[in-house]
Amino acid sequence: MLAKFLATAVLATVAVVAPASTPAAAAPVPPGLLTGVDVSQWQGGIDFGQIVAQGHTFAIVKEGGSQLSEGNYITARYVEQVDAARAAGMRVGHYWLAGDFAAPAAAADYLVDHLHDYRSGDVIALDNEVLDESTRLWNDDQVVEFFSRVHERIGDHVPWLYMGASDLRSLTWARTIALGVRLWVASWGANDGTYPGEPSLGGAYPSWSAHQYTSMGQIDGYRIDLNVAKPGAFEVVTPGDPGEPGRLPKTTTEQDGVPGPVFWMRMQTWLSADWGYPGPIDGLPGPNTYSALQRAMREHGYTGPIDGIPGVNTYSALQRFATQWGYTGPIDGEPGPNTWRAVARFVNQDLYD
Repeated sequence: MLAKFLATAVLATVAVVAPASTPAAAAPVPPGLLTGVDVSQWQGGIDFGQIVAQGHTFAIVKEGGSQLSEGNYITARYVEQVDAARAAGMRVGHYWLAGDFAAPAAAADYLVDHLHDYRSGDVIALDNEVLDESTRLWNDDQVVEFFSRVHERIGDHVPWLYMGASDLRSLTWARTIALGVRLWVASWGANDGTYPGEPSLGGAYPSWSAHQYTSMGQIDGYRIDLNVAKPGAFEVVTPGDPGEPGRLPKTTTEQDGVPGPVFWMRMQTWLSADWGYPGPIDGLPGPNTYSALQRAMREHGYTGPIDGIPGVNTYSALQRFATQWGYTGPIDGEPGPNTWRAVARFVNQDLYD
């Protein structure tokens, strides 16, 4: 990706060159994570052999973007950098910068039409931030449109959505999550070249797959973004059903028993319609969500205060409610996967789309 200067993950338009004689060692990161870089024309002449020598195993290369009024374009160094990364034995990704000057499906077509040496298992990444002549982020529906079109063209692939953590938290991503798009999040902390710890997603996404943790890497005289990725980040995805635009997708909690943002968005939709929940449909349960849930659970034996603090009494009532939707476990106030599966079966009704 382009060299970055702001902790909000805004891509800069110049490269910073460090003395070639003193390259910094790769920042220490937790064990079990893979390390890699993202590059664009601003690292045009970088030696990928030196990148590998610092222990990095993947390179996400900028293919082009649609953030300029000229329309879709391909960067001058894209082909060269893909070839160099492959020659160095690295995993390769291709990223596209979202923008105002192409519809998502048209941008996806342009990306696919100009992919160089694409191979199954390569990452296809969408860089969703506001740069240059663009004025707004792509929303959930637009991201789904982009990756759905990529899938129509190339089949199952490895989809990554790149966003700064604060931008990510400013919107909701229910359909993108349901589609199976993996999160590549930018969160730099002090941005001093060292790993700052886990990024804060604020409940906006179930988890991250890749983390751009600094823009202050130094390799071969170039300033460069450094990343970590979980090993599963590179597994090919068969997309899920994102639902229709403007409607919530079904929650996978009915299958996996894990309540995530889509589950809670559907819960909030129900609680808003029937039990006085006054807040946003954002998938982030808080006191207002739980207060409304407690009101709903009055009909199922909840006798405690409406205080928005769920506990054994709240969850026991929820389990009694869940028996109407297939729950057969104990009423012990300790909800587990079977409790959540049954509740998800209720909120997965079309009524709460």
